[in-house]
Amino acid sequence: MTENERRTDTILLRRRIPQYVAAAAACMGGFSLGCGLGWSAPSVEILRTQLDDFAINLIASVFPIGAALGTLTVPLLFDRIGRKWTMMAMVPVFVGGWILLICAGTMVPFYVMGRLVTGACGGMCCVLAPMYSAEISEKQIRGTTGVFFQLLLVIGVLYVYCSGFTRSVVGISIFCCIAPIVFGVTLAFMPESPLYYLIKNKEEDAEKSMRFFRGPDFDIVPEMNAFKEQVERSKLERPGISAFMRKPVLKTLGVAYGLMFAQQLSGINAIIFYGFTILEATGVGLESQVELVIFGSVQVVACVAATLLIDKLGRKLLMAISLATMCVCLAALAGFFILKNYQPELADRMHWLPLTSVCVYILVFCLGAGPIPWAYMGEIFPTRLKGAASSSAAFFNWLLAFTVTMVFPSAAEVLDYSVVFAFFALMCALSLLFVIFFMVETKDKTFAEIEQAYGTLAQNQESNV
Repeated sequence: MTENERRTDTILLRRRIPQYVAAAAACMGGFSLGCGLGWSAPSVEILRTQLDDFAINLIASVFPIGAALGTLTVPLLFDRIGRKWTMMAMVPVFVGGWILLICAGTMVPFYVMGRLVTGACGGMCCVLAPMYSAEISEKQIRGTTGVFFQLLLVIGVLYVYCSGFTRSVVGISIFCCIAPIVFGVTLAFMPESPLYYLIKNKEEDAEKSMRFFRGPDFDIVPEMNAFKEQVERSKLERPGISAFMRKPVLKTLGVAYGLMFAQQLSGINAIIFYGFTILEATGVGLESQVELVIFGSVQVVACVAATLLIDKLGRKLLMAISLATMCVCLAALAGFFILKNYQPELADRMHWLPLTSVCVYILVFCLGAGPIPWAYMGEIFPTRLKGAASSSAAFFNWLLAFTVTMVFPSAAEVLDYSVVFAFFALMCALSLLFVIFFMVETKDKTFAEIEQAYGTLAQNQESNV
């Protein structure tokens, strides 16, 4: 790279800093969600000394139900009060949920209510943060800012794993309570999405917002015109059931649902929610809390790599690499448990395999299957249908997460870990085929070009005639 090219890249990076900062601020909601997801792994083992198994499984698995319910509220608010203020409104509720967990003691209803509330707020964040990030970002960096959500999420998971060394559910919950407060404070200083302002016919506010994100000397006219055309097209869309029954929209929904299926049926939430228990079951000598921190760190490293690669390699290739490698890791993990059952001496000599498999699995999940479905969802839906479509895909994701989390401990006990992990490996293999044949690449494409690729743009233009 020449000196001029380096200077140009530096100038470009400085100009885009407001976009990166605003996306990171919105994705602090992902950090808060990560705290909720990771809370179970250290807390479940502590609570086992105080509560029965049914209560433990209920407390661990109710979080995704709260998240699923939270996604349903997004279409009611995000076009009325905006992306930013919908996220801001959930902050005091988020804090209230953690206060319930801090005060729960041995009262199961408090734990269940706290997990439902924090789950609902986290579910809302997983729709709103990628949407906001996509709308404020230039197409050249939209993939990178889209991955911020998963990056902050896994940093949140690592943060709560580290808090597990307090050996106290109250201590862990207090640390988690800090996250939504930081989220609210940082987001308060960021502008609303310019696309939202245009939807509300506030062109002057939209221009101010765009100037903040693009810089005072940047020519915002082409991008503003593209947004205006997008908004005008969206006004001709009728967001009723019939709009979702058209073939191009069904195809787009099918891909979004397929990616959510791939993410959850890869078994990720089973490993995150029951990570401590799984690592204990391997019989490996390393302290399980330390192992949790190790693979929490791996998640962060992988997501940093994803932010650097997604706008270079594209969404589809990273997703395919991720699913293929996860399939191998899960098969290796299943093989280890078979050895543990039938040849324990050989399994003891391969004590490195479980942690290695889990770490590589987590690494490649965070490289593709973790961030890409959320980032992709913020890109592919038409403007008027975006809220309902994104929320329905997120709702589907969290229902799957609840099912996997609730069924996993019973299935592992009845069928053995080897069978469960072999099933997850099979799901990864099938999901890989789905990605290869049905996923459309969105790298370096404008929203209009993405809609055209899925056929929804042509559909909207036909409705104009």
